[in-house]
Formats: sequence, structure tokens, C-alpha cells
Amino acid sequence: MKSIDVIFLIVLITIATFFTVMPKRFKGILKPLCAFTIVLALVQLLIYGFYWHYLPGYLLIVVMAMMAVFLKEDISKLKKRLLRFTLVIMLLASILPWLILLPVPVLTKPQGDYKVGTRIFRWADNSRDEQITPDPNDKRNVVVQAWYPAEENAGTSHSDYLDGLGHLPEKVGIVPRWIFDHYDQINTYGMMNAPISKMQSQWPVVIFLTGNGASRAFYTSVLAGLASHGYVVLAIDHPYEAMITQLANGKIATTIEDHSNDGPDLTNFMIGRLNTRIADIRFVIDQIGSQKGSADDFLSALDQNRIVIAGHSLGGASAAVAMAVDSRIKAAANIDGTLYGELPEPNGPRPFLLLESNKSEKDRYVRYEKGNQKLFRQFGGGYRYELVEADHYSFTDAPLLLAFPARLFAGRILGFGNIPTRTHNATVDILNAFFYGALNNRFTDLDSVAARYQGIMRKPVD
Repeated sequence: MKSIDVIFLIVLITIATFFTVMPKRFKGILKPLCAFTIVLALVQLLIYGFYWHYLPGYLLIVVMAMMAVFLKEDISKLKKRLLRFTLVIMLLASILPWLILLPVPVLTKPQGDYKVGTRIFRWADNSRDEQITPDPNDKRNVVVQAWYPAEENAGTSHSDYLDGLGHLPEKVGIVPRWIFDHYDQINTYGMMNAPISKMQSQWPVVIFLTGNGASRAFYTSVLAGLASHGYVVLAIDHPYEAMITQLANGKIATTIEDHSNDGPDLTNFMIGRLNTRIADIRFVIDQIGSQKGSADDFLSALDQNRIVIAGHSLGGASAAVAMAVDSRIKAAANIDGTLYGELPEPNGPRPFLLLESNKSEKDRYVRYEKGNQKLFRQFGGGYRYELVEADHYSFTDAPLLLAFPARLFAGRILGFGNIPTRTHNATVDILNAFFYGALNNRFTDLDSVAARYQGIMRKPVD
């Protein structure tokens, strides 16, 4: 919350309390307080624009101003009680939005040594028809946002948090569009189209895959964090699966799901979705080599011989399958992902990491456990760490979109800790150490990295 928001709420609570109690000694300052609150609201509007969070507060100011001007002393006790009850309800309604969602969330700040740049590639794969839309002329699009080490003096503006801001549909998933009205003010810590750092001639590449239906935006804290440690992170949006993404022709694509012919566990549907993702991943890797010399030579700064992959949820399972089928991928990290279908036989042992949220309720995770044990066997072992305080969504930005009271409440209900920045930083540090060791053929003591954080334990790999 900005300082002016905090001041506004404090003044609003104070003045509403005065009106509710109505002691005679306070009557003389009620009008000046109302005037001060109106001035604060006008200043906020002029500097930051309209926030939907303020609507109940604006209404409360109008009601209190009218009461200060027109309310008479000789009204009945019943009317006074009704007025007090109304003020209390309106005051609660004015505070409630600020207790649930933040108008401009604050993301986890990157901790690495490099400034972060970002740019977006919107590619069309003309060799593949789009299977999800009814238009027979549609070709498969793949949208990639690169996060990378930038030149130290890069001074461009930060990137937009969410694809298509300013052109969003009425709903993004199940969330109304107006929730995102001020997300253009979010500091992503990524400078848009900044020059890539020349401290290395070529940089290692991390392909990052989102959870089922998620947008790449909701992993910005982890993506920017990894880039600050010296990786070019290519975060893929899978159109018509992601809740929102903008295609090469400017079209805003939202989720399309048709699993009416699948069984109750949606296994076949999820296998089909995973296979589409694998084709998207291989297409993206192809672009690293085939489009060198384009896009200001950005792609020529990517090392084709140092490509690793990571993902969350379905993205984590997709990462494992992608490594099994594509020898160009040197290591994979699965963050809390469940495998659907069979894993193709990989070509020899490969470095594999499983990073997971609290799995103490084992009966809920039978398929998850079975699939990941299969991954460990086929990749010849690996590393496994559990973040005891983390929930499935702790690896995303989702907790940061909530105000602290709502975050605290959600944490109590879901049973995870309420410090998402710690989860993000731990995730980035462990991924960084794992990928550094895998790409440089060096032993990395991941246990010592995990030991920097409270509540991370290494689990045995069967």
C-alpha cells in the first residue's frame, strides 16, 4: 500500500469513529476532518488515478459530509442508532477491499548480481495447425517472454506485468478485468527491451513452463530472480491454455477447454495438453538456432549447448518429459508437478530435481508420488527437497496479489507459511545451484543452499 492509502484509511476510520460516537467535544472538528479526507481523495485521484478499492470510502465520505452539514441535534434515539449502525457497516465496507486485494502488488525483488531486462517474442509455427480453435487456417502460436541479465546502465521502463493490459476481456479466468486496472504500475524489475549484458558472449538458457491454465506473468518473481543470477529465462505462454496471452497478430487469446469426452479424472485431456506443450517447447528451442541474427542479435547471445528446463505443476511434469524426448536439454527441475501418461525412455541418466510443497497428507498425492518416483528411476536418481511451509501456489506470485490479512487467512486455511518472498528466494537459490552444477559438470552441495532457509528438508529418492 502507498503512504497516501494508509493515511486515507487512518483518517477515514478516525472520522467515522467520531461520527459514530458523536461526543459534543468532537463536533467542532468533524467538518474540517471531512474536508481533509476529501482533499486526500482528490490528491490520490490526481496522482495515481481511480482505485475501485476507494468506492465504499468515497460513499462514506459523502454520507458523513452530509451528516456534518445537515444533521440536527434533536433527532430521536432510534434514528441515531440507525445512523450509527449504517456508519459502522459502511466503514467495514470501506476497509474490506484493502484487506483482500492490493491495487498494486509488490513482487519479490531479484537478489542476484545482474540487472534484469525482458523482451517478448510472439512466434507462429507455420508447420502446425492450431488444434484448439475451430478456424482451419489458424497456425499454432507460441509466446515467449525472455528475462535476462541486462547492461548495467539499462534505463528503460519496466515491463507490463500481464499480457494484453489495456485490452483485456471482461474476465481473465474467473477474475473481473477491473481487478487488474493498476497492474501496469507493478514493478516487475525487468527493463523492457534493455540491451543484454555483454559480460558473457553467450548465456545459459532456462526454459520455464507455467502451471495448467496459468499465465507466465504469475511467475514473474521467480523468473526475474533467476535472470538476475545470470540466466536467460524463456517463459512460455501456451495460447488457449494460458488464461490470457496476446498472439503475434495482436489477438487476445484466453483459455479454451473441451474435455467433454474425457473420463472423470481428465487423464486423456491432460495428456493431450502435455503433448501440445512438448511440441511448443521443441519449437522454441529450434528458434534459438534458426533465428540467430534477428531481434537485435539477442538470440545469438543464447548458448544452444547450455539449455535446461524448469516448470511448476503441469509445467514441472512437462519439463521432465521434454528432457526425456529432447537431448538438447541438459537438466530438468520439476516444481510440484504431477506426471500424466507414460514417460518416454530418456537417453541415459540426466540431472533431475524435484522441488515440492508440503506433502504431509500422503493420501492426497498418490498419483503425484507414483509419477515422480518413476521420473527418478528413469533419470537415474536426483535431488528432492520439500518446502514445509509452502503450498502449491506459494511458488507463484498469487500470494503477493493478496493483502496481508487475506494472505494470512489463506495461509491458515491452506496450511502454509505467509512469507512468499522466502519461498521465491529459496526456489531461485536452489534452482540456480542445481543448474550451475548440471551445466558445469560440478558437484553442488544443494543441502547447504537449502539450509539457508527455514523449513526446507531433503527427502530420500527411492
